[in-house]
Amino acid sequence: MTNLADTTHAADPGLVALVCGARSGNDDAWAQLIERFDPMLRRVLSTFRLCRADVDDVVQGTWTKLYIHIDRIREPAAVAGWLATTARRQALELLQTHTREVLTDELDLDAVSNETPESVVLEAERHAAFLRAVSALPDRQRRLVTLIAARPALDYEQVGSILQMPMGSIGPTRARGLANLERDAQLRSLVAA
Repeated sequence: MTNLADTTHAADPGLVALVCGARSGNDDAWAQLIERFDPMLRRVLSTFRLCRADVDDVVQGTWTKLYIHIDRIREPAAVAGWLATTARRQALELLQTHTREVLTDELDLDAVSNETPESVVLEAERHAAFLRAVSALPDRQRRLVTLIAARPALDYEQVGSILQMPMGSIGPTRARGLANLERDAQLRSLVAA
């Protein structure tokens, strides 16, 4: 399939003069290039089903790329094809970024994570070591430490009721359980890391 943009202006000597003028910084040449090819760019982009703002962004980006790279265009008569190809590529890039984005009304700061792969692995190792160390505790200490870790807002009366443990023994049992966890060498080395 032949691209109309590639053939329409191929033999146009006026086009070569416009591109050469734009290369030398002639503002009038730039204005004429934009006037001549802006509608063609918008027709090319109409096949991408972009919203008007995105079309405007892609067109502007295409002109910006031409401004930056105009010295690299070897065939000034082929500028229409260069513009059309650049616009298509930018539209595709824009569509790819839209598919990766999830637009919401609110910014969810809780979803932003500064975790590195190393910190995730270290946290998983710490968690596994903690679970292993807790499971090695005597039954009464394990149940108490597990309950306090899972539900820290409970008071001693509630803990005693749930575990069927006298309130006077909760503090000493908790202290022994935590002391046993502190003595666990693997858990201690990972907590210090």
